[in-house]
Amino acid sequence: MSGHTKSLITWLVLGIIGLSLYCLFFNHVFPVASIDIRLTKEEALNRAAEFVVGRGFDLKGFDKTVIFYSDYYASAYMQQTQGIKKSNELIREGIPVWFWRIRWFKELKKEGFVVDVDPSTGEIAHFHYSVLDDEKGANLVESQARAIAEDTVVFQGVGLKDYELKDSTTKKQKERTDYYFEWKKKDYKIKDATLRIRAEIYGDRLGRFKRYLKVPEGFFRYLRRESSFGTLLFMVTRILILLLSIGAVFLIISQKQAKFNWMFGLIFGCIVMPLKIFAFLNSMPLVWNFYPDTISKGVYIMMSLQDALISALSVGIMIFAYGTLGELFCRNFGQTKIHLFGAIKNKRIFTLGPLPIVIVGYSLGFIFLGYITLFYLIGTKFFNIWMPPNTEYSNILGMTIPFLFPLTFAASAAIREEFIFRLFAISFLKKCTRLTWLAILVSALIWGFAHSTYSVFPTYVRGIELTIFGIILGMVFLRYGLETVIIAHYVIDATLGAWPLLRSHNLSFIISGIIVITLASIPSLILLIVFKKEDKYGNFIKKGTPIKDGM
Repeated sequence: MSGHTKSLITWLVLGIIGLSLYCLFFNHVFPVASIDIRLTKEEALNRAAEFVVGRGFDLKGFDKTVIFYSDYYASAYMQQTQGIKKSNELIREGIPVWFWRIRWFKELKKEGFVVDVDPSTGEIAHFHYSVLDDEKGANLVESQARAIAEDTVVFQGVGLKDYELKDSTTKKQKERTDYYFEWKKKDYKIKDATLRIRAEIYGDRLGRFKRYLKVPEGFFRYLRRESSFGTLLFMVTRILILLLSIGAVFLIISQKQAKFNWMFGLIFGCIVMPLKIFAFLNSMPLVWNFYPDTISKGVYIMMSLQDALISALSVGIMIFAYGTLGELFCRNFGQTKIHLFGAIKNKRIFTLGPLPIVIVGYSLGFIFLGYITLFYLIGTKFFNIWMPPNTEYSNILGMTIPFLFPLTFAASAAIREEFIFRLFAISFLKKCTRLTWLAILVSALIWGFAHSTYSVFPTYVRGIELTIFGIILGMVFLRYGLETVIIAHYVIDATLGAWPLLRSHNLSFIISGIIVITLASIPSLILLIVFKKEDKYGNFIKKGTPIKDGM
């Protein structure tokens, strides 16, 4: 058995181990493990509509949207004070954190409804009726309003004997009288947080019902302070990337004879731009959830589409620029091969053996999943690391077509980040420092701390986690090529996105999750179907000799 074959087998084994660790210990590490989805969007919508109509409201003429939502601060507080395992247990036992959020709204009208439905039990966790303060209504006495509020609470299956009234407020509006009641569950605390029920009566109608974990105000201030430090770290990485970009431009000017391969960056910029547009269209439920009722729907959607187009164009230009610069440095300065793309340029696309690219790419993606599982398993247990739910991945549930996630978010993120932090940054820094290890380290540091706005606390932890893995990505990039790290990055994001679907108890979501994982195999299918090996290039697989026709 050749040394190269042994190397590929080692990659496969490590990939299997990484994926196994992720599957086995997921529940002990990640907040999204507490998601228990038994209701589809349609079932949640029907349940919410029944509740609204049952309160005497008419939904005719309203537009609607459905998203997946979480009580960020409640979950964050539990993660910080109770740890990941206990928090997930508390959520599964009934602390309201995850919801299907259904919103009904009218164009240019304040009147509307928001209903949060528990995805596991179908219970109503939150209801809000938006109405103008000068809307006409009844003027009940407090006892009458309280009776309506208590009936609503009892109707939701909550026994008020376990609760004590903590607040009762009256507010006289111009054309009606509103009442606000809040109950606290007796002898129940999660450190300093208490379980509360709030009911508001607008005239003689239910205006709000909410069952929630009341988090101490001091925690909000602490969380905002911690998050601001993460934002600072992120801004520093933006400045560093800008400085590298300026340095690259001056270096190219000094060379005077640089020959750009414009098509390389242009092709991938043009690939990512439509992916960003598709991502916007797929996330329309999220877009409509934030519709402000003070402007027309036409204006709002045009503004949103304009923002999406500008974002897509900006990312496309960014990939074009960094792809073009990175390819130049690889070809002329960095001595780094871009194997697959080099074969395309030299019209040898039917002779390149893609097996190492596929095996190492997928194995590296699975290794990362195992790595982050161990990292946070140890970190949460021994180093006071904690994380709130990451709705970036759970929001796949609320998208129009959930399984399109890997073709939009995952693919565009993989191409963008690998072009900037591996193709461009490493190749440029190699030229400037002539030290490969320093180029890998600096690019990994910038990439890692560029993720400091993610919901991981302390905020510098995410930077440390990704810097370590970024070093591995850099070494793999130099050894196996850009395609390998793009595949790995794509597989990581696609798998993380599919996991909430696969863990649900709903067949349609499970099928969508399977489709997501299937789509994650697209890079390997393209490589294995389109490319075939010939003896000259088969030596690359059998003996590990470099490909001579790369860029």
